[in-house]
Amino acid sequence: MHRNIEPRRNWILGAGLGLVLAIGAGSRGAIALPVLLSSDEIARQMQDLSDWALAGQDISCTYSFGNFVEAIAFVNRLVEPAEAAAHHPDLTIAYNRVTLRLTTHDAGGLTDLDFRVAQAARAATNPGGSPLTCAAME
Repeated sequence: MHRNIEPRRNWILGAGLGLVLAIGAGSRGAIALPVLLSSDEIARQMQDLSDWALAGQDISCTYSFGNFVEAIAFVNRLVEPAEAAAHHPDLTIAYNRVTLRLTTHDAGGLTDLDFRVAQAARAATNPGGSPLTCAAME
């Protein structure tokens, strides 16, 4: 006998993720999916990242460093916070410039994860000092 079992869907409050939809079969490993932010929530989050660009369903920033070595050191500093959040930016490296683009593909737009990783990226630009601001897009 073959039965189709629909996964159980529950809304839960995820740690630092806001309201998330948990999909799973009971207690056997539910997967928490981040929930899209409303336009008001995005506007509020963008106030803290005023130098970042909002375009459609993603946010982006280009940081300029003194040279290639500094740019790569910055990218390496992003590894730990991105892995901790299980959320990874799209990166473009052009000599001393690093462009980050963030969106939550699984959710189809912006979630708290994007802004959390963006804040971590900003802090990683100049550890122990004032963070860099995004470079003007050419």
